[in-house]
Formats: sequence, structure tokens, C-alpha cells
Amino acid sequence: MRAKQQSWLVRVLSKSLLMLFGVVLALVVLEVLLRIYNPMETRIKGDHIVLATNKSYHVRNDIIKGLQPEITITRNSLGFRGANPPNEIEKHLTLVTIGGSTTQCFFLSDDQTWTARLGKNLERSLNGVWINNAGLDGHSTYGHLILLQEMILPLHPKVALFLVGANDVARGSNDEWDAENVRGNLLFTSPRAFIKSLSAYSEVIALGLNMYRNYTAYRAGLIDQQIELDKQGYLDIPPEEQKKYVEENANAAYLKSYEERLKKIVELCKKGNIEPVFVTQPLLVGFGTDDVTGIDLARVKAYGPRQNGKMYWDLVEAYNNVTRRVAQDHNVLVIDLAKQMPKSSRYFYDFIHYTPAGAKIIADIVDQSLCPMLQTKFPQFVSQPCPVH
Repeated sequence: MRAKQQSWLVRVLSKSLLMLFGVVLALVVLEVLLRIYNPMETRIKGDHIVLATNKSYHVRNDIIKGLQPEITITRNSLGFRGANPPNEIEKHLTLVTIGGSTTQCFFLSDDQTWTARLGKNLERSLNGVWINNAGLDGHSTYGHLILLQEMILPLHPKVALFLVGANDVARGSNDEWDAENVRGNLLFTSPRAFIKSLSAYSEVIALGLNMYRNYTAYRAGLIDQQIELDKQGYLDIPPEEQKKYVEENANAAYLKSYEERLKKIVELCKKGNIEPVFVTQPLLVGFGTDDVTGIDLARVKAYGPRQNGKMYWDLVEAYNNVTRRVAQDHNVLVIDLAKQMPKSSRYFYDFIHYTPAGAKIIADIVDQSLCPMLQTKFPQFVSQPCPVH
């Protein structure tokens, strides 16, 4: 009997080792193949940011109502949306918009994004305007800092606008981010830290993390999707639970880390002789009534199983408040889009992303504050007074 048990155990161990060898071999082969060709464009390789350049995409849209059925997205020689850098770029009034998906505006064609519309607005009153959209889906201020150092500082635009806040929710210190994106020592402080530090060396691990981030972004409502307010339903949550939710996701440590990253952005921009401008993140939900559907924007069910519109708004506003404070403390123009943007489903196709009409409203709001500042700081480009909105 004992001999049979030993024989059975040997067979199980042999099969387990064989399966483990097969898995390891498959991962090694996959790693090699991904290093040769990775069909999923990766924006960060080791300690460098890498963008697709000189490409045009035609995206069929059968997801979001009210948007074009075919969307054109063009990446220029920099990997940004907009015209290529002009000759003698230093003689132009150069601006770059930086942010996540609410800056990139993936489901809007090139000429419909708020960045492109802002450029057209500025051309009414200023000569030599060149503006590019450097928004990248999912990027938080961690990614903005890498982009700033790798691509924006060498480009040396005169102005950089940062639409920030939404992607920084519940993100703490940057140790794990740095571990994921900069090749350094492996971290053993936690399983997550180890995996992230390892991903800077492995295409397989990096691919898995990208897939996980896409899933969590979808759960958090940061992936473009169609929202029909009148079908969302209401979610009434006790005030105590709402307060606890916001405190957990916007605690002192998270907000302090966010503040430090904003300060670093200001520091780098000013050292590079770039004028930084902060823009707060607006949402459809939070308070009031939608003028299209009549839905209460505070009570409507938002993202996640226990989140309503007011909770989502209060959470993002906690980060917007930090943006406002840092801008004030460091004499940086802040355009308070969060407070100025009308809360209407005419302008949002989900809780955070914009319709073409919404992008136009944003361009007008930003122009109202930005144009006078540009004329004051760069009088050599003035053609006529800024329009009165």
C-alpha cells in the first residue's frame, strides 16, 4: 500500500513539475515574442515614454450615441494630436494640453476635441498659435511628470495646460509607480510592489498590468462608455457612509501625494521657462437636475456598487480643491472648469467625457481665462482684443 502511495505521489509531482515547466516555457516564449512585436502599443518602456507617431486611425463608433459613426485620430511626429511642430517654433505662440482621457478625447475626431477648438478660439486674437493635444488615456500626474521630462521640456512650449484630478483619485506615494516605469531595484515591500517593479523588466508582466488597469479603469468609470441617465436609477446612501467613502479615497496621504506631484509639475515648468496652467476636472453629476432628462444628478447611481452622483462629485472635488490651492500658492493660473462647466447631458456622454458640444463649451470657458493671460505675458503675438464671452 505504501509503495502504491509513493508511486502515486511521484506521478503527481512529475505531472506538476511538467506543467510548471510548460507554463514557464510558454511565458518565456511569450516574453520573446512580445519583445519582438507587441500588438498593444506600450507608452512607457523602462524609464522612457514611447508614443506612436505619424499614424492616422479611423475608429468605427457603434458604442456611444450622438457621436460620429467614424472617428479620425491622427498622431503627428511627436505622437500628439495636432499639427506637426512648425519651422522656427520659437517664433510661435506654442501651447500643449496635458491630461488623461478627458484631454485626449479619444471618441472625438481631431477637429472636435476641446484642444483643437481652443486653438481656433485663440487664433481670433493672437498670431502664430500652435497647439497640440498630449492627453493620454489613463495618465495621472505620475504620467504627466514623465511626459513633461521626456517630451515637453525638450519641446519647450510657452504654455502647458494640465487638466488633472480624476486619474489621481486614491493614488498614494509614487514608489510603486516609479518601480513599474523605471528600471531599478526589485521591491519586496508587498506582492503588488514586487510585481510592479518586475514589470519594468518584463513585457509579459507589463501586459498583464495594462489589462488589469484597463479593467479597474472601466470599473471606476474612466473608460469611455455610453450612460443613459434615465436608465441608471437612484441610489440613496446615508450621509455617514458617503462621508466615509470620500475620506477613504481622498485621505490626507493621498491628497498630500497629489499636492507634491502638482508642485513638482510647477517647479519643472518654471525651470523650463514654461508657463503652467491648471484646469480642474468637471463631472456631469454632483448636484442639480439634468435639463435633458430631469434626473437628480446627486442621487443618480454612478460607478461602483455603492456610489451615487454626489459621492463621485465630492471625491473628485477633494482633488480639485488641492489643484486650486497649489495654483494659488504658486501664482499659477487655474481655470475652474469644474465649477464653470454646465451639468447637462448635452455636454457629457457619460459622467466625465464630453460630447462635441461639451468640447466646444470647454474651449470657450478655457479661452475666456487663457486669452487675457496670453495677451499679457506674450504681447508680441496680440492681433486684437480678446472677445467678450
